[in-house]
Amino acid sequence: MAELGPILDLSDLDVLEMVPGPGTEREVSVGDIARQMRIDPSRASRLVAGLVERGYLLRAVAQQDARRAVLLRSEQAARVLTEIHRVKRQLIADIVSDWPAEEIGQFADGFEAFIAALERRTSP
Repeated sequence: MAELGPILDLSDLDVLEMVPGPGTEREVSVGDIARQMRIDPSRASRLVAGLVERGYLLRAVAQQDARRAVLLRSEQAARVLTEIHRVKRQLIADIVSDWPAEEIGQFADGFEAFIAALERRTSP
């Protein structure tokens, strides 16, 4: 992981998870990031500026309002997030590898419910 994102901290990863990749219709601004992370807009702006400078985020123009700046995830960021997700899935698979199938199913159902509730709560 250090090779993929040696200078990324948890706040950086949170931002990258919120920003869509190119070709999606969903638009995310610095203000959206500030609201979702519950941080000051100036802090969100600094986080985004650092990620843009390091090549993880791209600035673009909103399709609905050309005066509004939006953010897109770069290919570099997409690679980092793909690898992080792969490592997380492998870790979970390793942890539950000796669990009975019924317990794995219960865990999966509970985890999906948790993620859905978390997304509802944190969605703008």
